[in-house]
Amino acid sequence: MTDVVFVVDPEGRAPATGLLQAVHERGARTWAARTPALEIVDGRARCRVDPLRNGVAPTRLWLDEAAAIVVCLRPPLTELHRTATLVLDLVDPARTALINAPAGLRAGDGLALRFPGLGPPTLVSADPAALRAFVAEHRVVVAAPVGGCVGSRVLRLDRHDPNLPHLADIVTAAGTRAAVLQPYLRETTAGTTRVHVVDGEPVAAVRHPPADAGPAVTCRVTDRDREICAGTAPALVAHGIHFAGLDLIGRYLVGIDATGASLGRPGAPLAPEVCAEIAGKLLDGTFLSPVPAGACPAPAGTR
Repeated sequence: MTDVVFVVDPEGRAPATGLLQAVHERGARTWAARTPALEIVDGRARCRVDPLRNGVAPTRLWLDEAAAIVVCLRPPLTELHRTATLVLDLVDPARTALINAPAGLRAGDGLALRFPGLGPPTLVSADPAALRAFVAEHRVVVAAPVGGCVGSRVLRLDRHDPNLPHLADIVTAAGTRAAVLQPYLRETTAGTTRVHVVDGEPVAAVRHPPADAGPAVTCRVTDRDREICAGTAPALVAHGIHFAGLDLIGRYLVGIDATGASLGRPGAPLAPEVCAEIAGKLLDGTFLSPVPAGACPAPAGTR
């Protein structure tokens, strides 16, 4: 029997129903593995898993015996999440499909910062003086901790605010913690667009309005969206990120979510045909990858 494991948050939040259904239709068994339950036993990755269909008892599963592992975590990555990726590093990606590669999950926080032509002007710094200079240049900016997610723990800073020096110290923890700064974009009032990509190609787009301003709605993929997808695709593929959500405000890329959160986001479920495409690639070997350079070989005795 083919096994597909969904790695989820400690609360056990179930992944997207559409993807589960598509995997079930291909005859696979599906399991939920909570991040605290991942462990290393004599160099192999193992986990206590709970069935995502009735009639099967919880069990322990060697993760290198699964056909596929889908990571569905809520960003930002916590220390517990990062520890889970270290366990997943022991799974051979040439034998078990991984969405996404552990190294790609760890790199995901900073991937959006690598494309200056696609995003707005950006500063990443722990220097309060550099922060104040950036605010002076761009008048109004937003600041967030490195590794945060779009809309999370964001401060708006104005160059005319008399408390700016104090706020600069708060944002950088008195010069000991880096923050990401970008000019405030007026298009923020219209919300964000998440473009879902599979192996760098856009498959769907969803408009998320500002908080409490209504439900998320599907929208068309624009030419600018496709330009951003084309510009980010090589880096995503190189990091083993098969599925990602690109977050846009207006015409700018402001974030990349490689955690698989979109696969479990109830407010904007993926269309059945998109779920069917992902499930098919999970199980037909499309998402299998060569072992990364420098990776340790699979322990003796694995399949």
